[in-house]
Amino acid sequence: RIDVHRKENAGAAEKAISIHSTPEGCSAACKMILEIMQKEAKDTKTADEVPLKILAHNNFVGRLIGKEGRNLKKVEQDTETKITIS
Repeated sequence: RIDVHRKENAGAAEKAISIHSTPEGCSAACKMILEIMQKEAKDTKTADEVPLKILAHNNFVGRLIGKEGRNLKKVEQDTETKITIS
């Protein structure tokens, strides 16, 4: 199930999207959403950088960061991105 929270922060430049499924389903939905965003950015010649915010369940954040931040650093290096977890 994918919910787009249109009524929250009406008029804001960003809208929250919630995805509820198995980990595999969430991953597949995220991939499809990102492909749509990438195509739209390319078609409309949007700025080179587009912010993306993801909410992760607390149970997964430690694994995302990894020991001494290794997992997070690897993702940043491999994808040439800057990721902030707050």
